[in-house]
Amino acid sequence: MDVILHVGAHRTATTTLQRMMGASNHATAAAGVAYWGPKRTRGGLFNGLGDLTVPRQRQRALARIRFHAAQLAKDGHRALLISDENMLGTLRRNTTDLRLYPGAADLLTPLGGALADHRLTVAMGIRSYDSYWASVLAFRLGRGGPLPTPGMVDRLIAQPHRWRHITASVAAAVPQARVVVWTHERMGARPDRLVRELTGADMTLSGADAWTNTMPSIGRLRETVEDFGGDPALIREVSGRFMPFDHDQRATLRAQYSEDLTWLRAGAGGLATLIDDPATELGATGQGRGFDHDAEHRGLA
Repeated sequence: MDVILHVGAHRTATTTLQRMMGASNHATAAAGVAYWGPKRTRGGLFNGLGDLTVPRQRQRALARIRFHAAQLAKDGHRALLISDENMLGTLRRNTTDLRLYPGAADLLTPLGGALADHRLTVAMGIRSYDSYWASVLAFRLGRGGPLPTPGMVDRLIAQPHRWRHITASVAAAVPQARVVVWTHERMGARPDRLVRELTGADMTLSGADAWTNTMPSIGRLRETVEDFGGDPALIREVSGRFMPFDHDQRATLRAQYSEDLTWLRAGAGGLATLIDDPATELGATGQGRGFDHDAEHRGLA
């Protein structure tokens, strides 16, 4: 059985893809594709998987995963898509450490072992750093996360982890897996096409245009900062989309992203395959993105 681990990253339309899969049970069943999303993985299936201090709990989690995957294969499923961005790490840890997924291999290594009897693919979307961190900070602020102070913004620009480093960590964590990467700018608006690419199944999926989990409004962010006793001027915009980086900072972050894309397009040292679809460059829907560096144009959350 093909097993696809859709590990994120956060804020790359993962929730839209997950809602779409949850609304497409009949189509996926007819195609022989099983789906485990956050409701399943965080609802008990992965319990104990991340607890390094209690090996017995982790072993039980791995045994559950191995058993349920084997049952799907026995029942004739041709593919299993597991989608949970927390497999890569949590946004809380990203904003606490101010680093991009410092523990990217923590869960993937044992998962790769538990699913070793199947053909594994690890799948990951990436996003331009300026819009990624803006979306992360806005999302976390609405859930009690840190204020976007100038000092924090400076540290995010200097943080050393890049998407190419995360890709290399993922490949090392699951060496038997095929690793595929796409950009949010080109593929985020077409989760249906992405799922068909990952599973190899021709399915008509529901809800691909039902964007969810979008960035809070500027007004809401200002209110949240005030509720925390902070200065609402930290949210510099009065309308439009939140962006904590100035022009020069954004240029630096985009240059870093460009280096990642150059590495991926050159073959990623044999570690991963970039599966961007150039056709989506002009075909993005409502909140999709058209161009790699056009951060103001039609951005997804």
